[in-house]
Order: sequence, then C-alpha cells, then structure tokens
Amino acid sequence: MGFIYTMNLDEKTMKEWGYVPVLQGTENMLERIFRASDAFEVQYVTDTYQFDDYAKYVVTVFDEAHKAKIRKEEFPKDCDKAFDMGKRFAGNRAN
Repeated sequence: MGFIYTMNLDEKTMKEWGYVPVLQGTENMLERIFRASDAFEVQYVTDTYQFDDYAKYVVTVFDEAHKAKIRKEEFPKDCDKAFDMGKRFAGNRAN
C-alpha cells in the first residue's frame, strides 16, 4: 500500500503545522485494516504548483517563480519516486 500526498505547503511548514501526525493516523488505521505493514510506503510531494497559468489568478501568498522552479527541478524527481514505488509494488505482487 502506498500513499502519495501532494500539497501546496513546503515540507517545513507541513511539519510545523502538524500534518505528519494527522496523516500518519490515517495510514496507521489503513495499515491495520489491510495488514499492509510489509509493503507500506509514504511519499510527500510538497510545494506543488497550483495553477497552469498564475496570470489568470490574483494570488499573493505564493511566489510563482519559486513554484515554477520547484515544478521544474523537484517535481520530476517526485514523479520518478512515485513510479519506482509502483514498480516495487508490482514486483512484490508477482511474488
């Protein structure tokens, strides 16, 4: 079982605001229900891009240049990690 969380918050803020314990509570419950502890992974994808075109919105909370940089540099890595997670699960299922 795998969880991939995508969120607009950066990782530091996500942790400061207490997201991790809340998400872990859900994970723990589902882990018990499905008895998935032997094949259980979590991935946080943070500081995600919110809009295809920031020019269409009045958003003063986010820095578009920063979001674009994260999308260009980090999001492909996050996608690779998610793909690798899927490959691991597919490999475990074959056994």
